[in-house]
Amino acid sequence: MNERISFRVVLGVVLLTGCMAAKAKPPTCAEPLGKWNDEVKSVIEIKTYDTTNGAISGQYISRSGAGSWPMVGWINSAPAQPSASGKAGKGDHADVFTLAVRWGDRGSVTAWTGTCTVNSQSGRAQISTMWHTARPNTGFGWDHILTGSEVFVPIE
Repeated sequence: MNERISFRVVLGVVLLTGCMAAKAKPPTCAEPLGKWNDEVKSVIEIKTYDTTNGAISGQYISRSGAGSWPMVGWINSAPAQPSASGKAGKGDHADVFTLAVRWGDRGSVTAWTGTCTVNSQSGRAQISTMWHTARPNTGFGWDHILTGSEVFVPIE
């Protein structure tokens, strides 16, 4: 009886350790599930990724602690093309992303569009984007759309 309990405890610890190790792995371009943060430490968390159609979903978590909002988007890719020298897989290739957030009662929406590549200096994946935020209320007619750039890197 004690041997069964000991075996179950050991098995449970091994399984739990394996699950924790799998969760600790940072996201990549090929396996984007997980948390990514930008320069100011806001977080996008990709919770689902449908590899058949590229659909992703998750949440955007504000660095200020003001809340989180649902996020949707897509990842799209094509096979790597040969480089100018004709060597297969040596050309420049990136997975392309689009993410969107509806800011609830604020009335604004933001869309990020960009690429996911491996940074040649750090060796880590990064999502480099351009973003546009459209907002309903401003002080000027020309001030409804803001634009900028942002880089997201995996949270270890």
